[in-house]
Amino acid sequence: MGIGSWFSFAGRIRRRTWWLGYVLPIFVISILGTVIDVMLGFVSLVAEDAMPADGFAVATQGFGPFSIVALLITIVGGLAGQVKRWHDREKSGWWALISLIPIVGPIWALVEVGFLSGTEGPNRFGPDPRGGAGAPQWQPAGPQGWQPGPPQWQQPPAQPQWQPPPAQGWQPPAQGQGQGAYPPPGWQPPPQGYPPPQQGYGAPPPQPGYGQPPPGYGQQPPPGYGQQQQPPGPWQGPGPGGGSVPPVRRD
Repeated sequence: MGIGSWFSFAGRIRRRTWWLGYVLPIFVISILGTVIDVMLGFVSLVAEDAMPADGFAVATQGFGPFSIVALLITIVGGLAGQVKRWHDREKSGWWALISLIPIVGPIWALVEVGFLSGTEGPNRFGPDPRGGAGAPQWQPAGPQGWQPGPPQWQQPPAQPQWQPPPAQGWQPPAQGQGQGAYPPPGWQPPPQGYPPPQQGYGAPPPQPGYGQPPPGYGQQPPPGYGQQQQPPGPWQGPGPGGGSVPPVRRD
């Protein structure tokens, strides 16, 4: 324990630290201050008369500078140690003022500070000086209700830039334009610069007389072509107009 932490009023200490780190040093400092003052002549020893059976007693007369310094050190240090022991009991340091109550106050403070164990685990005054985790401490819950989330703003998407059409090659029409719809899945457009079909590609094979005019095309029709013929009349017997066989009636 350093000098700064010895005079500090913050934190917690255990009972062993209070007895060995505060009570014992304060007792030793008080005796050393008085002894140094007596050796240097700042304080004189005076013998006091007593009963013959008790012998005599020796007392100091006055206060030397070392005794005063020792008194200030013991007051500040002793108060700091007592406050940290009250913190270990999870009580405020103002409980040290209970020692001002006659008779009852000092006894109560001695029992609380010197003999009772502190709380297990960390408390509101600091971690456990014995190093124990202790029982889980209550933690205040977060604020209830709706909490605004982080902003989700994003930049608007960039506008598509115009691209010039390809110089060569067929491109499928846009949806809703032209005839039909998009080609089926898996269709690939022909590569650019595909050579044109050869001459005669897709034409029917040539046949004899294919593409030539029929016989007699463009010549004069024979005599009587296109004139209406007279229907045959009643039979007139053999001769030039009636034929050789008379018609036979069948009922």
